[in-house]
Amino acid sequence: MSVNQNDLRVIKTKRGLREAFIRLLFHKGYDAISIQDIATEAEAARVTFYRHYKNKEELLVDCLNVIYKKLAKRIKRISREDFRAGYSTMLVFYEHIQEDDTLYKTLFSNRGTQVVIEHIRKLFAERMKNQIEERFPADQLLAPIEIIAYHTASAQIGLAIWWLENGKPYSPEYMSQVSVWLSRAGSARGLGLEKVNLDPPKIE
Repeated sequence: MSVNQNDLRVIKTKRGLREAFIRLLFHKGYDAISIQDIATEAEAARVTFYRHYKNKEELLVDCLNVIYKKLAKRIKRISREDFRAGYSTMLVFYEHIQEDDTLYKTLFSNRGTQVVIEHIRKLFAERMKNQIEERFPADQLLAPIEIIAYHTASAQIGLAIWWLENGKPYSPEYMSQVSVWLSRAGSARGLGLEKVNLDPPKIE
């Protein structure tokens, strides 16, 4: 029998299972968690777990999707005016990490790492691709737009992971600025810009 995903009881049960799973990730790590552990932590029966998820991998993906959707929603709220004023996609990302750094540390150090990174990389690359298309004519680009977008997105995510793993030595504002600065400087030639003078941001 199929489960109605819009049923408030289903929504509440799945939220309880996700929250229990994340608590267990903090304390035990992905590989040590059993289905019974999740059910016990969520104060639910094993049959309840299997009514909603096939296995813990599927539950992990659901947790990541919820986090991703929250981040994507915040990023999509950024208007052109916000962007011009300096409120970038990267600042939203660094603020999001700062607000829930324990969760991100856990996710980046567990089985879900690649799933998280791929979701966020795709989000950033699509955003970057749209920005390039808006600002630069196609015949000016010296490399395929997808390569520029995904190269930039990968570098930005790698820098964010470094920041988190090293105790966040700089502010989210500085990290977002230096990330964008490095991306622009590194991608300038591919964008067909021969002479670019970009001043580095000041450390706050």
